[in-house]
Amino acid sequence: MVNALIKICCIALIFFVPSDINSQSQTRRDIRKKEKELQSLRNEIKSLDQKIRESVSKEKKELSIIDDYDNQLRLLKRLLNELEVEEKSLSEQITEKQNELKVSESELNSLRSEYAKQIVNLYKFGRKNEWELLLTSGSINQALIRYKYLEKFSEERRRRIDQIVEKAEEVKEERESLSKTLGEKEALRQVKIKDESSLKIKISNKREFIASLRNDKSALMKDLERKKSSVQKITSLISDLIIREQRERELVRQRELERQREIERKRAEEAANRSTVRNESRPKPVVPPPSKTELDTYFEILPTFNLFSKAKGVLPWPVSSRRIINKFGEQRNEQLNTVTLNYGVDIASAFGSNVQVIADGRVSIVHWLPGFGTVVIVTHTEEYRTVYAYLSDVLVSEGAIVRRGDVIARSGESLYGEMLHFEIWKEREKQNPEMWLARR
Repeated sequence: MVNALIKICCIALIFFVPSDINSQSQTRRDIRKKEKELQSLRNEIKSLDQKIRESVSKEKKELSIIDDYDNQLRLLKRLLNELEVEEKSLSEQITEKQNELKVSESELNSLRSEYAKQIVNLYKFGRKNEWELLLTSGSINQALIRYKYLEKFSEERRRRIDQIVEKAEEVKEERESLSKTLGEKEALRQVKIKDESSLKIKISNKREFIASLRNDKSALMKDLERKKSSVQKITSLISDLIIREQRERELVRQRELERQREIERKRAEEAANRSTVRNESRPKPVVPPPSKTELDTYFEILPTFNLFSKAKGVLPWPVSSRRIINKFGEQRNEQLNTVTLNYGVDIASAFGSNVQVIADGRVSIVHWLPGFGTVVIVTHTEEYRTVYAYLSDVLVSEGAIVRRGDVIARSGESLYGEMLHFEIWKEREKQNPEMWLARR
């Protein structure tokens, strides 16, 4: 009976797991750190939503409502991007925790197995054999040695128990942490689903509002004026961009000169040391390369880009459609009885179609403009630039290196229908895109 009780106690001890430890993961701290920023975004979205609702309820036909929709969608997409980053981080944390838990459980099982063997031996031979071992000693010295051995053996068993308890606690904490992280990911997924649904509804609402203005001459005239202002703004942006990139080139040139001077200085120093010490086997000093910036990387990659001018007449179209609605140059609007200057072409394109960059380059500007929405400007070789506007979504950020055919955005719409606005510039000179794009 006593032996059976000992067995039960040993088994209970082996599989005992404490349940009063509560830890906080780094992931949860990171999420809480961003809560204020995410809440601020939600507050802005809610404020714009209220503003739009009030304007629509009063049956206003103001173009500023489109701007409010644009701002709201921009904030909502930013919020979704933040949630995407958080979800990815949680997924990585979960994988890491699962791996840690697997290792810890394996270690715990190993400890339990080793200890179980000791318990089995103890159960088989018991304390009686220990006394027999001591009493059958040939001398007092041998008895003392055996006693110390048995004492160490007992200490080893106690140490094993402590290890098992400690490892069991660790496993429990890891299980709880993993469970909480999984719960956080699921909660985040539900929030993301809700926000994605909200985004679709708001895009639909914006499109309905734009459609309601298409036969409103007053709104069309105001839109025309806004676009004239935005066209000038694009010209100004490109002019500023040219100046900025000239400065960037000079900065990179100066950095390279400084690097070469540093190399020469090190070489001279090395030569002087060799001359003084007369030790040809002395190791050469290593010249640490200066840390590269994103700018340095860009100008290193630039020579690998295909020359823009060589592709004149064969450049790919930015969208799958090749139907031009508004050509380059002067455009007469019969409905409004106006003449405007189009700095590019408007290409018919179904809402949400892929917009591809037509040549290798770097995304220089992502900027919102009234009438055009978010505008993307890409710098190519030989001071050529392309402009993409009327976008429903932008998939790149400023500074991104893009290659010909990369999808950089989705096409959107204007008051005149679903389309993409596209321009080509050579420094400050506007180019007719039809002269550059492949024949239709």
